[in-house]
Amino acid sequence: MAPTTYRANCHCGKFVYEATYPEPLTKAFVCDCSICKRKGYIHSFLPEGTDINIVKGSLDDLDTYAFGDNFQHKFCGYCGSPVLIVPTDPTKGKALNVRCFQGPVDVWALEKIAYDGGSLDPQYKELPFTGTEPTGEPLGDGTPTMYYGSCHCGAVRVALRSQPLDETLDREKQSDRVIDCDCSICQRNGYRWFYPKADQVSVHDPQGVLKYYSFSKFINRKSFCGKCGVPISNLPLDLTDEQIAQLPEIARNENSMEWRKRIANMSPINTRVLYGVDINKLPVKESNGYKLISGEYINP
Repeated sequence: MAPTTYRANCHCGKFVYEATYPEPLTKAFVCDCSICKRKGYIHSFLPEGTDINIVKGSLDDLDTYAFGDNFQHKFCGYCGSPVLIVPTDPTKGKALNVRCFQGPVDVWALEKIAYDGGSLDPQYKELPFTGTEPTGEPLGDGTPTMYYGSCHCGAVRVALRSQPLDETLDREKQSDRVIDCDCSICQRNGYRWFYPKADQVSVHDPQGVLKYYSFSKFINRKSFCGKCGVPISNLPLDLTDEQIAQLPEIARNENSMEWRKRIANMSPINTRVLYGVDINKLPVKESNGYKLISGEYINP
């Protein structure tokens, strides 16, 4: 097979690069360690003796998170996209996040090779919740259960009061829905969304490190930890009628306004950050957001 060059970028387009493989990608690695699970990485390691060709920006422009001596996790500090991992040993190749590759890569169709990084020492320690616990009644059935979680560095902590988040969820019920979307932002940032009401969720950010990213329809603002880059939530944007009137037409059409109304009292949470939730057992519904909103995002 002929060599294949892939172009990749963070969602906002501040960082763009290309990588060439001897043949088209058909498989990649998925690690279940504490950081890889939270960021939803799908890893592909550069072929020996090769490197990326940076088209726009530089590695120094990206934010860096490191919690050990072996790797630097590079992410965009503006949109939160986890772009790649740089080993501290220069003789080892970079691990590229295939989620940030532009088409024709289909991350759902790739063969996923599991790596049990979660069993390696040191084990990640769960952190106590430090905010005010939510009291809202779950939309779904079952005994109300309190879930806690955090970004990787622990600067941001979350609490969720919901029905049990396990294989008993019904993916066809609106109240139980856990979504894996392949739109331009969800694919890159690896979200796994659950949609509780706002009073079921509490996010505690005592240091004020959360960053927010909004684009296109400006219905939500996606949050991520400014220190470690882990995606947290997808809060509704509270805009006045006057502010909405100033938005692009795509943000004011009938579909957008209906979604804006529907999500106004929700607080979507990224299930990847929750302790004790096995995201591989959740009955996830795949959402073909790429086709539903095609023409909206242009790859740089």
